[in-house]
Amino acid sequence: MSGCENEKRLKKSDSFKEEDQISNLPEPLLCHILSLLSMKDAVKTSLLGPKWKDLWAAVPNLEFDFKSMYHPNGPCCDSEDKLSKFMDFVEGGLILRDGLNIQKFNLSCFQICDFSQIYAWICNVITCNVQEIDIRLSVHPYGQLPWRLLTCKTLGVLKLTGRFVLNVPANICFPSLKILHLRSLIYTDDASIEKLFSSCPILEDLDVVRHDWDNVWSFNVSVQSLRRLSLCFHPKGFEFLKDHQHKIMVDTPNLEYLKLHNYVSEDYMFYNISCLVEADLDIIRPRVSSVRRSIFSKGVGKLFMRMSTVKLLSLSTRTLCVLLFVHDLRYNNIPTFHNLVRLKLGLDPFLGWHLLPKLLVSSPNLEVLCFEQGLVYVKNNNPNDHHIRFRSMPQEVPECLLTHLKTIEIHKLVGKIDELKLIKYFLKNAMVLKNMTIRCHCMNVVWNVRDRLLMFHDEIWKCPWGSSSCQVKFII
Repeated sequence: MSGCENEKRLKKSDSFKEEDQISNLPEPLLCHILSLLSMKDAVKTSLLGPKWKDLWAAVPNLEFDFKSMYHPNGPCCDSEDKLSKFMDFVEGGLILRDGLNIQKFNLSCFQICDFSQIYAWICNVITCNVQEIDIRLSVHPYGQLPWRLLTCKTLGVLKLTGRFVLNVPANICFPSLKILHLRSLIYTDDASIEKLFSSCPILEDLDVVRHDWDNVWSFNVSVQSLRRLSLCFHPKGFEFLKDHQHKIMVDTPNLEYLKLHNYVSEDYMFYNISCLVEADLDIIRPRVSSVRRSIFSKGVGKLFMRMSTVKLLSLSTRTLCVLLFVHDLRYNNIPTFHNLVRLKLGLDPFLGWHLLPKLLVSSPNLEVLCFEQGLVYVKNNNPNDHHIRFRSMPQEVPECLLTHLKTIEIHKLVGKIDELKLIKYFLKNAMVLKNMTIRCHCMNVVWNVRDRLLMFHDEIWKCPWGSSSCQVKFII
């Protein structure tokens, strides 16, 4: 290679160095660019040069996730060395910030770690005018949260997952908090959690996942500004119910979304939910005395009556069993859902579609009907053993089928005659139906029912259709 060519290459290399325009950008802009990357990738930029060395620690969003950093493609295995490095990395990142404001602080580590160090990190972050905190930890046996966290005036979002003890101080105040998610926490008593909610004057989104060791028996939510409420209580056992009665009291006049998954509570008291648009119910009848069962039935009946404004409604398998029980005791006359356009149903494994005609008649403007758990209950993983028998539908076709129902979704088809009867009924009487999607059970090959399903497909095409524009999608 000639000396002239070497000289050209050197000049070209020098010009590339001179054209490193990114490093010359203002530091706030560089921080914004780094904020668009994952924390792991942002840290890698420290190798680009002296200016980049500690720049990652100045980004407004700090997200420390042990799994994504050390086990991105598989389960976390115990590794003291990796955990120690992770703890040192978080500690170093907070030291490098030196008090700079933090917009979002995320910390996720489901390895058992030194909570005293985490306690100090939380105290540090609070002094940085933090707006969002999301902490997910495996705390054993439990960890005490700093009181400073519960008086942070800048917080707009607070999400806590782990066995944190929430000892609410007298001066608790969250003037800016709009989103509060509490999962697996421990509370000092009923009054503490009620006081927490009442200290959030502009709260809009509340998500609580409870366990049987959370020390709360009467769960009271009275927040005027609340728009979304999710309450989940799935205990591991029911022994703790013997001497206590669980209650839920909700007073939320602006509530638009309700998710209630509860297998324990006996008394449901819901007030001022006339703005409700969407509801997702998964509740179970508790194992209690006849007197307490009566209280439960009345509460569920009143709740269902007060949900008549919803547009979107999801009723699980367990909820259908409860509603039928309540209906038979005459604590509940199904209300008319004038606004309901989408109904998603579970599957009552023993009593079949006893409530289906009543639900259809009570939903005159229904447009979408989804059978998420199928049309028959398969017992003992055997498609030839099922409980449900087809119950005759009303002779007078429900109004929604004649004028509004456009979409039907059926899952987990196994090819039973009871399924065919119900599908034929819908195809014949749904006069404006546009789409029917039928998804066969994912075990159809294992159960050797594929041929039966193909014959089922042919039967569907032979039966009369009330809607000439209907399209049926049959997915095996």
